Amino acid sequence: MKKLREIISGQSSLVFADQLIFSGSNFLLTFLLARKLNISDFGYFSGILLSTYLLVGISNSILVQPFQIMSAKNFDKKALGFVFQASLLLMLIFVGVLFLIRFLPFPALIIFRTNLLAVIIFIIGYILQDFLRKILLTLGHLKLVIFIDCLFTVIFPLLFFQKDLSLAGVLFSIGIVNLIASVPGIFYVLKNASFSLQNRIYINYHIKEGKWLLSASVVQWFSNNFFTLIAGVYLGMNALGALRLVQSFFGIINIALQTVENYFLPKLAQLHYQNRPVEKQDLLKILNRGMFLLGGIIVIIFIFSQYFIVLIGGEKYEAYGFVIRLISVLYIIIICGYSTRISIRVLEQNKAFFVGYCISFVFSLLTFHFLLKYFGLYGAVSGLVMNQILMIIYWKILLNKKNISVWA
Repeated sequence: MKKLREIISGQSSLVFADQLIFSGSNFLLTFLLARKLNISDFGYFSGILLSTYLLVGISNSILVQPFQIMSAKNFDKKALGFVFQASLLLMLIFVGVLFLIRFLPFPALIIFRTNLLAVIIFIIGYILQDFLRKILLTLGHLKLVIFIDCLFTVIFPLLFFQKDLSLAGVLFSIGIVNLIASVPGIFYVLKNASFSLQNRIYINYHIKEGKWLLSASVVQWFSNNFFTLIAGVYLGMNALGALRLVQSFFGIINIALQTVENYFLPKLAQLHYQNRPVEKQDLLKILNRGMFLLGGIIVIIFIFSQYFIVLIGGEKYEAYGFVIRLISVLYIIIICGYSTRISIRVLEQNKAFFVGYCISFVFSLLTFHFLLKYFGLYGAVSGLVMNQILMIIYWKILLNKKNISVWA
């Protein structure tokens, strides 16, 4: 236990510092854009960002997440080389899809036709930087990740001092800065990975482990973002912008949750496969204390919701203070079920992970019209809350039925 605490106290502080820089930068960037752009353009930016999250989720599910578990079992340089090569190929596919989207006859996609190059640079830069961060975190190169995230902060003076900030200018600027920030990570991979065209063993592994994760990622994206996107259709771009602004505000909570996802998950996987139950229990205690602290932060945000909405978005968002209170309830549900989510991931119950999000998405399809038509943004967030509750209940029932637990 003493050794485990020494490891955690030494590395978790670096992980937290990095996540603070990364999530904090995105956190502040959202508020800067909310103030610099009009509400409509901020709504369009939010739609593009949500689309990027879908592509990032695909990359994570078929490349990063299987690599995290593989590295916990047995890491080699060829595995690193394979995922990097595969990531470049995947990004080329994404670019091809974006080119095809511009020809679709849907008015809502006009943003892709009028700003295609800016959208491509933004999306590719975002995906590449996210991929390299998570790979380097998995390998324990925390200082390099912190350096990469510090490079990204140059975006703030670049955007802040522009007087007439356009949507295209924002997309170009963020995309270019992300690409520049990715350069140290690229150099590391090129120096330390072993590249080969004979990758059948890795292809088979990623297909086997990633197929359910990929399906879950797509369904997860729709489950998490369906109500948000449909709110833009039913209630207008202003409602979408306000909802995304509040969700981004809760990036302060995501700092801790991403720390768990990017560091504690691979660490727990390592302890589990090495059959070290005492250390796992110590890790669970640390996790529970962290979740309790997050709960306290959420209560404070709930109480002072009206003050926070004006602080982050300005007077034009004053009418949306109630959204902060609604999202607070959502995050309480999320942190209460996080230990169950981790168990599903580490135990490689990928099919169950997928089915849980399927249940959530089906619920969204069945209820979105009623909730949004009669309850507006209250209905949108209520739908998100019910999605989380349904998934957690399903995962707990499955783990109990199979009589398995990663924490035992």
